[in-house]
Amino acid sequence: MTQATEITVTLKYPVELKNSEGTTIEKIEALTLRRLKGKDMRAIANASAKGQGEAIAVLICRSAQIPPATFDELDGADVTELGMVAADFIGGALPTGVT
Repeated sequence: MTQATEITVTLKYPVELKNSEGTTIEKIEALTLRRLKGKDMRAIANASAKGQGEAIAVLICRSAQIPPATFDELDGADVTELGMVAADFIGGALPTGVT
């Protein structure tokens, strides 16, 4: 059986990215997560030294290929779901122990 290499997750709470004038420049309604590579795993392991929150941020940013500023605007419920989907690509456990 072949595992998926990408999974698209529809956000429960879409994110509106705005410019400095407050005008919406992009609305993100879904993110596509991809399987992680060794370099991603190294970055996640290094980030875990800074704490669980940083490790989760790096996990999602690397898997969804989004910048940290976009991650910072995600709703907590979406962060939880995205983290679980991304963790499934690496064996089902978040690197921080969050389940």
